[in-house]
Amino acid sequence: MRFLKTILATASIAAGAGLLAACGGAGEPQSTAIPSAIATATAQPEVDPTKGGTQDATPTPVPTAKAAPAALLEPTSDVPTVPPQTATATPAGPPPSTKPTPTRPPTIAPADTPVPTATQTPTATPAPSCSHSDQSLNGGASRVTVDLTGNSISRFRVREQFARVSLPNDAVGETREVSGSLVFDGSGAVVAGQSKITVGLLSLQSDEDDRDEFLRTNLLQSENFPLAELVIRETPGMPWPIPCQGEVLFQIAGDMTVHGVTVPMTWDATVQFRPDGVKGLMTINFPFSTFDMKKPKRLFLLSVDDDIRLELQFDAPITASP
Repeated sequence: MRFLKTILATASIAAGAGLLAACGGAGEPQSTAIPSAIATATAQPEVDPTKGGTQDATPTPVPTAKAAPAALLEPTSDVPTVPPQTATATPAGPPPSTKPTPTRPPTIAPADTPVPTATQTPTATPAPSCSHSDQSLNGGASRVTVDLTGNSISRFRVREQFARVSLPNDAVGETREVSGSLVFDGSGAVVAGQSKITVGLLSLQSDEDDRDEFLRTNLLQSENFPLAELVIRETPGMPWPIPCQGEVLFQIAGDMTVHGVTVPMTWDATVQFRPDGVKGLMTINFPFSTFDMKKPKRLFLLSVDDDIRLELQFDAPITASP
């Protein structure tokens, strides 16, 4: 018990000294150190009165004096003590918005520019050659002959109307009895006396026997005038030298004899040329009176157009000679 009292007394003295210092007491500040004798006092054994003697007791450890709080040990000063400031954490704001970094479009490497290669100039296809177009042959005394014999057809057409038929009809008659030739000299002029076409009228045939009989006996009088002839004088518009290919329209002019009457006539010709010959069609139209003929009159025949169309279809070889 004595030890506890000693400790309490010491604490009271220290507290009074600190209070005196805080109130600004005169004189030198008093020391607040605890006397070493008190601080090191040894605990005495306690006597139990009931037992009348001294008992060994476990000594109570004496606590070591602790230093006074720092506020009590600091010297007095007129400057007020500033309490320490506690750092306040600043709340973190939203992260600054960041603009997306623009992405550069990928660079596309330019395609390799093809190096133009030298194009081989196509070789021109030579025009077909033929003897009748040879320039050297078609000069001077050479001859070019178009032979119309053997593969030609002569034909006539006349529009007629019968009583028992609602629509008009073309009366068509033809013959293969065709002969003749067309001869040119080296300059392209028609050779007179050698250029003539002859057609046999007795062999004309249509799709009606009565009509054919009427033509032979009344219209053409074929028993008296069995042939029709065309003596050719010129061929306006025909190219020279005669080409080996292509189609050409030109005219064939001459003196035509039918029914004993001779009349200058000009035919239209459409001709396809080839290396070995020509193929084409000659046509001409004229009225019955041109060759002193009368329009037919027959039973049940209501009318006949006053227009005769003659055609000469040919496929003829061409030959050249010096």
